[in-house]
Amino acid sequence: MKVLYSWICEHLEGALPAAEMAERLTAAGLNVELRTPQGDDEIWEVDVTTNRPDCLNHRGLAREAAAAGGGRLKPLQVTVSEKGPAVEQLARVTVEDPEGCPRYCARVIRGVKVGPSPQWLAERLAACGIRPINNVVDATNYVLLDLGHPLHAFDLARVEGRHIRVRRARAGEKLVTLDGEERTLTLEDLVIADETKAVALAGIMGGANSEITDTTQDVLLESAYFAPTAIRRTRKRLGLDTEASRRFERGADRAMARIAVDAAAQLIVELAGGEVASGVLDSCRELPSPATISFTLEGLSAFAGVTIPEAFVREVLTALEIPFQVQDHSFFCQVPTHRVDLELPEDLYEEILRHWGYDHIPSVLPPLREGPGERRGSFPVTDRARDLAQGLGLAEAITYAFVPEEVELSFQASPLVARGELVRLENPLSARMAVMRRTLWSGLVEAAASNLRRGAERVQLFEVGRVFFAREGKVQEEERLAVVLSGEVGAWDRRRPVDFLDLKGLAEALAEGLGLTPCTFAPLADPFASGCGAVMQRDGKAVGVLGKLSEKAQALYDAPRPLWALELVLDVAAAPAPPKFQELSRFPAVVADLTVRHPLSLPYGTLVSTLWSLAPEILERVEPVVRYRGEQVGPDEVKTTLRLTYRHRERSLTQEEVNAAHFALMEALAAKLSVSFS
Repeated sequence: MKVLYSWICEHLEGALPAAEMAERLTAAGLNVELRTPQGDDEIWEVDVTTNRPDCLNHRGLAREAAAAGGGRLKPLQVTVSEKGPAVEQLARVTVEDPEGCPRYCARVIRGVKVGPSPQWLAERLAACGIRPINNVVDATNYVLLDLGHPLHAFDLARVEGRHIRVRRARAGEKLVTLDGEERTLTLEDLVIADETKAVALAGIMGGANSEITDTTQDVLLESAYFAPTAIRRTRKRLGLDTEASRRFERGADRAMARIAVDAAAQLIVELAGGEVASGVLDSCRELPSPATISFTLEGLSAFAGVTIPEAFVREVLTALEIPFQVQDHSFFCQVPTHRVDLELPEDLYEEILRHWGYDHIPSVLPPLREGPGERRGSFPVTDRARDLAQGLGLAEAITYAFVPEEVELSFQASPLVARGELVRLENPLSARMAVMRRTLWSGLVEAAASNLRRGAERVQLFEVGRVFFAREGKVQEEERLAVVLSGEVGAWDRRRPVDFLDLKGLAEALAEGLGLTPCTFAPLADPFASGCGAVMQRDGKAVGVLGKLSEKAQALYDAPRPLWALELVLDVAAAPAPPKFQELSRFPAVVADLTVRHPLSLPYGTLVSTLWSLAPEILERVEPVVRYRGEQVGPDEVKTTLRLTYRHRERSLTQEEVNAAHFALMEALAAKLSVSFS
């Protein structure tokens, strides 16, 4: 924001030189980024944070300068000379939407003569980045920059029925704004209207059908307070950022509305002649009671780590125009209407400390406490999930929880997604952030596809985060772990494309480390490619899904290569059993291969789990070797070769013992699953 040093000084007594004042404002958190000489004056560019709309004007910066020791703030004195009939005889105001417009003030100035502004006014506006237009409009902009409250001037003769109505726009209603653009309005837009048409976009920009022209004689001057959400919604939809909308969005001062309209009315009379009608049309008869925040010096010192003198606290609060009383060593502060950012005692602590100077707070190491060692509890499951994923060579990604609805619906068939309804945002930032995710794939797959489109040869991403469902009218959350793979695995000359077994092995390793075992795998079609998807189940409930995304899903993300995705539910994860250590056997193992011929419909997991349930005590390990489909078996059959390792913990096994155990296991397995061996 551009301001003039001399203009700030008009609100101060004993103002410091420009360089010293700029330095003090910067130290207090209002960074003076650029100082440009202009004759005997300086133009400053000040960086004002979004939570400080009270500083978007010269009076507000002068207040901050006073608190920083840059001078004493002068009392604000605004007077207006009224003449002629009561304003109620000249115009009417009806607020039909008090939630969108809690306060609307209006004055009428009759008999003005519109013309160019005097040189001093035009130069001040130009220095602050505002184009001079005419003496009436320039007066409203001057008060905006001086006191921080937006105003608007209407040609009263062009207001139908001399009746101002604050209402919501009609669907499809048209309005040509002052920039010459025709705007199509919606039911959510707040407008200023007369008896037949809209004449302004409330808090954003006036309409061309009621603007001040050279022939204007009577002016209706508007000074209102509009709800920030109402202004922000319309401004974002129309892409119309103005000085007025910038202030209303952040929170204007509803008490300043009356002061500003008086100041602007008096300035218009001084610049353009005419007379101010008696009285003010004000829709707000009583301002809301100010909130009270209390704190103690002990609490402030404990928060800051340094003792702040009471005299300094009183001085800062007084300079910032924060009314307070002290009772029983406690400060009771009334939040002024211009400070929308003050809600908690910590907010007041910050006000005091930034003027005390953060550089004056010494660095102190926290005290060390001696005592018996305490055993730490187990790590949260989300931390364990991250450690496991990183240990498996995956890179973490963090994506938005807000996603496009069409992307979210593309995973609707997943049993983990279908657990609840979509959570839709009432006021999304954009159509691409319209709903909350029910699966981490929504953002993680987009991140993987984006990397592939930019030339990445291999993508191995994971994310740990929350998903959101609507169930029984309430929003419920669930912790998840998701993985997306693409490209090749392996190294050097043994590289090959990622396949389902890679993903399944990853799922099994994660499930074991997260305490999700024992679990089984069952085929799953959507949202995966045919024959390339599975659901992980434990005790009959789905705890994970994995597979190769369908072509439809890949096309939605414009992924140039196949994507393999995995998602696990962490809320059902249990702490893994502590590892059991045993002495390495001193006796040799005996290895025997077993080739099982079985139906294609029999999952590998079922085969192995059944084998283990029938295994003798000397069976130590079962590993897959070969899985064969071809001419030697039927079209619905498959041969799976397993490598079985036998070992006794206390002695060497004989071949006869191994053969007996091996053949007994084959017989039991054949009887249990109706399989054959070859």
